[in-house]
Amino acid sequence: MPKVTDEYRSARRAEIAEAAQAAFRRKGFQATSMAEIMAESGLSAGAIYNQYKGKADIVHDVANRISRQRLDELDELKAQNPLPAPSAVVRALITAMASDLTAPAQLLQVWGEAATDPDLAEMCGKVYLTMRQAHIEYISLWHQREHGLSPEEADAVGVAQAPLFLSAVHGYVVQSTIVPDFDGAAYLDAMEALLPR
Repeated sequence: MPKVTDEYRSARRAEIAEAAQAAFRRKGFQATSMAEIMAESGLSAGAIYNQYKGKADIVHDVANRISRQRLDELDELKAQNPLPAPSAVVRALITAMASDLTAPAQLLQVWGEAATDPDLAEMCGKVYLTMRQAHIEYISLWHQREHGLSPEEADAVGVAQAPLFLSAVHGYVVQSTIVPDFDGAAYLDAMEALLPR
């Protein structure tokens, strides 16, 4: 029997995760069954369970992949010269999030499930801490370049402001999901105009 390579495993997991995201987008995390993920992927139960323990494991992987995409986008923005303002970064991250397979409503579902699922809550907490640290570092770098702050001063500003910028993302997720007349473009304009610079 041929040896299964790490590259093959990684590609198969990505295939399953993408299929799961498509199914989650249609029905939500809670209502999507493993059978529906199998049907979406076109893979057998054995092929999926060779990669994942169950649906919770898939949800965790999908969430981590989404987080990694946002961090990669943040790294790309950090390479720009001049650096975009932190509020412009939040706009870019929200825009990317809203346009990929994971609609904001899915994030709200995950957060809701995390209220009663300790494992999911732990995973969400880790994702938040990772995103917060990435924003702290970005905000610090921006203030050093834009306002000439020392690294120590800029770090202190980053620590203070990062939760505020992340709250703007959370506000977009909640309002775009539950407010019938939510105007996403107006929200992003106001956020970029009013958040600290």
